[in-house]
Amino acid sequence: MCLEDAGICKKGEVGDFFDSTDTTYKGSFPINTDGGQLSAGQVVGGGGGFRHVIEATRQIMGRADDRQVARNDLCLVNG
Repeated sequence: MCLEDAGICKKGEVGDFFDSTDTTYKGSFPINTDGGQLSAGQVVGGGGGFRHVIEATRQIMGRADDRQVARNDLCLVNG
């Protein structure tokens, strides 16, 4: 639903978007390039949401190591 609300796809079309789009870090529309919340869990103290900003910063700076995306001049963080 966040992709719909951000205007990435039309309301009700997010399922079709995911069916037709490679959202891996090597794909055409990378999402959760560091594995997302399931990969890292929640930081003790409730600061887990900020890790998305850190990952976006790493991507833009070209410092995401082996999960670096090809186009890294624009990131969208939601959380």
